Amino acid sequence: MLIDRCLPDFDVTEVHDIEVDAPPAVAYAAIRKADLRDPVISALFAVRELPNRVARRLRGDPPPAAPKSFTFQDVDAAALGWVLLGESLDKEKELEFVVGSVGRFWKRDYGWRPIPPNEFATFSEPGFAKIGLSFSVRPLGFDRSILRYEARTATTDDTARKRFRRYWMIIRPGVSIVMRRALARIKAEAERRQRAPSRRS
Repeated sequence: MLIDRCLPDFDVTEVHDIEVDAPPAVAYAAIRKADLRDPVISALFAVRELPNRVARRLRGDPPPAAPKSFTFQDVDAAALGWVLLGESLDKEKELEFVVGSVGRFWKRDYGWRPIPPNEFATFSEPGFAKIGLSFSVRPLGFDRSILRYEARTATTDDTARKRFRRYWMIIRPGVSIVMRRALARIKAEAERRQRAPSRRS
């Protein structure tokens, strides 16, 4: 898989998959187009953002406008700390794209460290963690697919590893919920597209 080249060694991982009643090309298009906002996902992100909201209020800064929608099309935006690491479009085997981020995610502001995509795999500056997110689709029989969402995190030294593991113990249940609900929304979008008289990619 592409993520094996981007982040072959890691400290923790979380993987979820789901069967989709749509062919791989339709399911793959839906990954980037499905609106991931729902009450539970929004609430979990609001909890994580609470320290930042408090800090903005103390500074007298206005709160940021809530986005009308959020899709994985938006994830690989530099402003969000993510970069597109690669995409594999082997229609016979697997469709996959991987985004990555470097930061001190246990900090209130995530401690993002912008780096070019070609430096992600070799980045090793002490005190940081690297996250790779893989979204992939593979065929399952006739006109069906397996949709897979994997998150891997690697730390660059023992100090970062200890800090991230403490952070991970707290956030892992929420991460699992977000991943499962995101897959369910992508599945629904793919199957809606498959049923539509004229599908749009």
